[in-house]
This record gives sequence, structure tokens and C-alpha cells, in this order.
Amino acid sequence: MQKEKVLVVGLGEVGRPLYEILVENGLFSVSALDIDEEKMREARAAPPEGKVDVMHICIPYHSRREFIEAALGYIRRFDPGITIINSTVPPGTTEELKRKAGCPVAHSPVRGVHRSLEHMKWELRRWTKYIGGADAESAGLASEHFRKLGLRVKALRSSRETELAKLFETTYRAWMITCFQEMHRISRRLNVDFDQVADFLEDTHRVRFDRPVMFPGFIGGHCLIPNVELLLETCESKFLRLILESNEERRREMEDEAVREEVERIKRRVDRLEGEMTKLWKLLTQEKTDQHAV
Repeated sequence: MQKEKVLVVGLGEVGRPLYEILVENGLFSVSALDIDEEKMREARAAPPEGKVDVMHICIPYHSRREFIEAALGYIRRFDPGITIINSTVPPGTTEELKRKAGCPVAHSPVRGVHRSLEHMKWELRRWTKYIGGADAESAGLASEHFRKLGLRVKALRSSRETELAKLFETTYRAWMITCFQEMHRISRRLNVDFDQVADFLEDTHRVRFDRPVMFPGFIGGHCLIPNVELLLETCESKFLRLILESNEERRREMEDEAVREEVERIKRRVDRLEGEMTKLWKLLTQEKTDQHAV
């Protein structure tokens, strides 16, 4: 029986781990494309030959026009049966690509912390794969593909729901960090030891699991703040602008050595707590797996 041909476009922090779990699955004939030849060599990936059955888009989003044009080019070149956008994109992007391409397109956002390649592969397997189709056919094809990959799948009403859900997920985290930035500022104004305040909050979280301690430093990286800005392009919000304003203020505040030292103490607390929570999750997951195996 001929294996389903799957193409991964983009071998970055999302595309590379996705490519590897597709290969490890063994049910697919997997190829990849990346403009960086070194990434192709590192992944030992080969470009596709002719038409593919499934195409994963894992390229960064910089602008609607640029992203749509790039995706359209790959669709016309490889004529996939279903195109799945794994990139974080603003609401309406998947539907627009479907209208212009005239073929099935779905959105399936990726969750996880990019600590390493192996960790991200674990993250991809860890989370339920949410599917948002440009239409019912697209959702069905994408869902079937991810089930073959051995992932849990949940289809939402449309791609707009998954597109916005991904932006909200990262914005939610950015807002919690912003809250801790402000609590740290208030603590300094009142000459209060914020690490001891955070100890109280952490103790509450260990019982209720609803008030995590967050790193109150400057939000860098290429997910949280860029996604807030991406959401602002779609919908104006004073709330979102407050996140950006607070983060810029924190950038300036971090020039103060005393502020940096206080932030670092909270970071150590956050890292320890998150490490404990991850170990607990893995332990509970393993127990469930063992129970099913009995």
C-alpha cells in the first residue's frame, strides 16, 4: 500500500519537530522544504517530487499579503489534497487562502514551549490538536490526518475560532506577565519584598491551581508580544495596548540592577514551580497510559 505523501514547509521551531514525528510515525512518505539549506541538511530532509496528499505550512507570518502569496505558491506547485496552516495567523487568513486557492485548507495552531527539539516533539504529542477548517470538508481531512499521526483531535466550528484561540492563548499569558510587572512596581513603591509576596501567591496556587506566579521581567521572544501586535492589527483594544506599554516600561526598568536582581529571584521561583508541574503532568500521563495497558 502506497504511503500518504506529506510535505512540511518550513523547518523552524514548529516545522522541524512536526517533520520528525511524521517521519517517526512510519505511516507517511515525508518530505520538507526550507529556504535555509542548513536546516534541510540537519533534518536530513528531501524535497518533494510532484503532488502531495497533505501539506503543512509552518512559515512565519509577517503580513497577510506575503503569507497568502507564499502559501498559494506552494499550493499551486504541489497540489495538496489538504493544506494545514500550523502558523499563528490573524482571523480570516485560512478562509482567504481557501477562497483564492479553491482547495481544502484548515488551521491547526501549535502549542508548547520551544526549549529544545525533543521537548517540542513531546509538546506536540502532549496537546489535543485543535482543527479549524475553512469548511467542513477541510476540517474532516485535517482531522483524519492528525488521527493517523496518533494525536488527539478536536474540530471547532471554523478556522476563525482556532486562529483567535491561538492569539488569545499567548495574549492571556502576556497579560498575566503584565500583571506581575505592575505588582512588582507597586511592591517597590511601597518598599515591600516582592519575592515574599510571590511566596504567598505560590502557596495559593499550589492548592487552587488557578494563580500561577509569572516571570515579571521584560517579555521578549517571538511569540507573546508579536501575537499581541498581530491581534491589534485585527481589532483595536486599549487592553492590548496596555500590555505593550507596560512591557516597554519594563524594558527601561530592567536597566536598574536592583530591579534585575529582584526579577531574577522570581524567575527562579517560576522555573522551579513550572518544573514541578511538568513532572507531575508527565507522571499522571504515564499512570493513565499504564492503566490502559493493563
